[in-house]
Amino acid sequence: MDVLAAANLHEWIHIAIRTAAVLVGLVLLWAAIMAAAGVMLVPRPSNQKLAIWVSRVCHLVFKAIAMRARNYQQLDRFLAVQGPTTVLLYLALFLAIFVAAFSFMFYGATGCSPVAAFYRAGSGMSTLGMVDISGAPGYIAMFVAAFTGTTVVSVFIGFLLTLYSAYTDRETHMSKLAMTCGEPAWGPEMIVRLHMLKVDWPEDAIDQTVDWLCAMRVSQYLYPLLNHFRAPVRDRHWAVTVLGLLDAAAIRLTCLAGQRDLNVVRLLAQGSDTLHALKLSEIARTAGGVSEGAMLTWVIEEKLLGDMDDAAVPDPGITRDDWEKAMDFMASHGVELRSDRDAAWRAFCRVRCYYVEPAYFLTSHLSAINSPWSGPRHPAYDFPLVYPRIARKTFAPAAAS
Repeated sequence: MDVLAAANLHEWIHIAIRTAAVLVGLVLLWAAIMAAAGVMLVPRPSNQKLAIWVSRVCHLVFKAIAMRARNYQQLDRFLAVQGPTTVLLYLALFLAIFVAAFSFMFYGATGCSPVAAFYRAGSGMSTLGMVDISGAPGYIAMFVAAFTGTTVVSVFIGFLLTLYSAYTDRETHMSKLAMTCGEPAWGPEMIVRLHMLKVDWPEDAIDQTVDWLCAMRVSQYLYPLLNHFRAPVRDRHWAVTVLGLLDAAAIRLTCLAGQRDLNVVRLLAQGSDTLHALKLSEIARTAGGVSEGAMLTWVIEEKLLGDMDDAAVPDPGITRDDWEKAMDFMASHGVELRSDRDAAWRAFCRVRCYYVEPAYFLTSHLSAINSPWSGPRHPAYDFPLVYPRIARKTFAPAAAS
């Protein structure tokens, strides 16, 4: 009787272990499905812990690697790998968790050894059919593993196509803007180039730029990983280009002689809203908890269309001396400015305050090229200022020669 009781107890313990293994496998399977769907399918920044951990670890690792950079060229080369590497880590992590989940499920469903369960999970996920299996529970687990493996790979391929399509659209328009914004982009440089080309800022060009800003806001808010896909050109960065574009619009609205060009108000409002939304998406990517931002476009437009001569002067993120040097630079190239520089400075400060804080966060967090008026950088990446071509002749003549 004692032997029989011991055998029954052993059998019940074995059944309990197998049942627990199936439950652990189901929990892991659910966690992997939710994380993969949150990263690749759900149209908003993911709050799944697995995705956040991968993003955070990858960001910290590449920041540590970038600490070795002796100049911006090396820094840009190191960080250019961060976005694609994070994508591959997502796939590797999800597949590893799926294999672990099905290993537990095969062990619980068939009672095979842990090693055999791992082989069967890999065989099922890869749909290679390398390992024989028998019994209805084993066949069910094999079919689910095969379906999951093909689905994850298919969704990942679609995810890659979506990422690179959005990336191509973003960089294509930035290439068009490079002729007028400069590389790196700077607002005063853009004003000078438009004046030298004798080109006004037509409404259709503003419409195209607004469309680009809206498309970038949607794509990079849905997939914040795109924030870390750097431009193919070293001196170009999307955050610096948006900031330079908005600075040029702010100068056009507040500092140039003649009647205010209200066409640029839409551009300023959409650009400011884009920077605020992408700051939130970047925070959500590595910290979680923040995934939805309110639309600020019409609020900003109302304020920009309001009284520009209010006495309050907020911090624009640059000094009056830097602003004066930029005004002198534009005037030296024939740009006609407002005669009352004090009023122009106050109006410019009120406009720039709507977008400077998220812009500086993004340029610092993403280690963008250190262009004029683009904010501070981490001390480890605080490399010398890089001016665009025309401004370089004025502010950095040694580098220009």
